Amino acid sequence: MIFCLGALAFIGAGCARNPYAARVPDNYPASYAATIESGEQEGSLVIWSATDARQVRDLLADFRTLYPRIRVDYRDMSARDLYDHFLTESAAGRPTADLLWTSAMDLQIKLVNDGYAQTYASPEKAALPGWANWKDQAWGITAEPIVMVYNRRLLPQGAPLASHLDFLRLLEAHVPVLDGKVATYDPGESAVGYLYLSQDDLVSRHLWRTVQGLGANHVRLFTTTEAIIEDVSAGRSAIGYNVVGSYAIDEMRRNPDLVVVQPRDYTLVMSRIAMIPVHAPHPSAAHLFLDYLLSARGQRHLVAHSMPSVRTDVAMPAALRPAAVQMRAIRVGPALLVVQDQLTRRGFMNQWSRSIAAGAGSRGGQAVAGDR
Repeated sequence: MIFCLGALAFIGAGCARNPYAARVPDNYPASYAATIESGEQEGSLVIWSATDARQVRDLLADFRTLYPRIRVDYRDMSARDLYDHFLTESAAGRPTADLLWTSAMDLQIKLVNDGYAQTYASPEKAALPGWANWKDQAWGITAEPIVMVYNRRLLPQGAPLASHLDFLRLLEAHVPVLDGKVATYDPGESAVGYLYLSQDDLVSRHLWRTVQGLGANHVRLFTTTEAIIEDVSAGRSAIGYNVVGSYAIDEMRRNPDLVVVQPRDYTLVMSRIAMIPVHAPHPSAAHLFLDYLLSARGQRHLVAHSMPSVRTDVAMPAALRPAAVQMRAIRVGPALLVVQDQLTRRGFMNQWSRSIAAGAGSRGGQAVAGDR
């Protein structure tokens, strides 16, 4: 008995000497106390992200309650700008972010493949599906459906829009209300737009007929999901194609005229990939934030803003729960490098231009550039 009391006293004294030990999350190794201590001593965390800061305001605030000594500098920018800025700063030898987080999955994988990411085995790894992690360097944070949206005030009463084939049929029907009122990405300017179209090409036999139909309806082209959804919500467009479901659900809550469609033939599922650069100025703080993002606590904050969890133990937002829909996850890994091959990209964009022009020629006119 005396030995046990002595042991308990020793443990208590150890905890008193190391206050970080008591803050180690359940099921994490005891050595994680050193990560917490190091992260707080670094005192700073720089995040470059393609996720709108408004969507993660609560998540960042919650992270700061856990680690109040870490100042968070969160900068949001387009996925393409983030990628280009990171490469420019890296080439110049200037400090970059501690963590990159973007929905342009192929660009993130290219950075990993080119040696820009450090390896870190998150304690949350066991809770993730196999498709969401590559080499412990690229981490899928969300599992978000790619959807269509339409404005119920503009789409003809009873017009079917439940699948990609329905969308194609509407385009080929040359419905007058759709002329100049279909919105999607400009794949030449939007990294995520190019990614989603290239994934459609892997699944669908009808992609290039669809692109020709977009040209025939004088498609409006944008560089961001937010711009497409805002255009449909405002009634300037009737249908938005291939938009990120989380942004669509957020807008639907504000505007009951907006309808979100998960195509029943197949629904792509994308993930916002996080990576920690090899030369991150504050690597321990980055480890803490990545682990928090992947934790059930962090994931619930994302779900609250309609970004479905990559974990199976955190429920998906009700509005995005699949019903008789074939979900097709875009795997985090080297297969994404194919679409970044320059010859592949050039051939794809040439096919896009030819199909748009052929469609536009069938009715006269050309695609409309949306607000940038």
